Amino acid sequence: MDGAAVGLARERFPRGLSQPSHGFRFSLDALLLSAFAGRERVRGRVLDLGTGCGVVGLGLGLDHPDFFGIGLDVNPDMLVHARENARRLGLADRFVFLAGDVRRPGCLAPESADLVLCNPPYRDPSSGRVCPDASRTMARFEAGASLADFVRAAAWAVRNRKPCAFIHLAERADELLHLLRAARLQPKEIRFVHPSLHRPARLTLVRALKNGGPGLTVAAPLILHEGEGESSRLTAEALAFCPRLACNAGGGAHDKKIPA
Repeated sequence: MDGAAVGLARERFPRGLSQPSHGFRFSLDALLLSAFAGRERVRGRVLDLGTGCGVVGLGLGLDHPDFFGIGLDVNPDMLVHARENARRLGLADRFVFLAGDVRRPGCLAPESADLVLCNPPYRDPSSGRVCPDASRTMARFEAGASLADFVRAAAWAVRNRKPCAFIHLAERADELLHLLRAARLQPKEIRFVHPSLHRPARLTLVRALKNGGPGLTVAAPLILHEGEGESSRLTAEALAFCPRLACNAGGGAHDKKIPA
């Protein structure tokens, strides 16, 4: 792509990304994870487990020019979109997207990543009705790999004393923290994400350090929306944390999809 087309694609990001016309489409949780992981300078090698169409790693790549990204996904169709998105954004020389299953982390070089990103499926298949579309089921439900599998893969791949960043359901925060500690990924920071001030947290962001010492910081909650109904809008706090949420500023629920 020429420079003007790349510049426009970067300016519009995350709008205009290649995604399946039917099936799973990324949501604002991917943008939140990218912003959470990118608050400090990112360098070296970054691994995105369950990369999907690549939005988490590619968003980080637009803000941090000094790392090489590796996206892993079990769904080869999603990797086609990830590679196309890297091309559109002029990042093809900085990213590689690989087919692989986190349940078999031997497909990854051990202790090769300086940062691991992880936005795993949120739901146990027994906890709700699965989607008629197989790719949506794979992305939303632990139909294949479980949360424990993703944590083990992250622990396998990340270097000693290097971080991992996760986003997951707030209701499963205790499970996530337990799994991280069992895998020698010491939770160092947790931040709960609330749809609005008076509603329970829906999501949690967690940063863990491989073989880190004890001590967990519980950050102030992140409130996404203020106002009610049609007057609902993103808070200034949410936009400061993740300016790219503005592309979905009219959305209410956390799982509202961002239009391509």
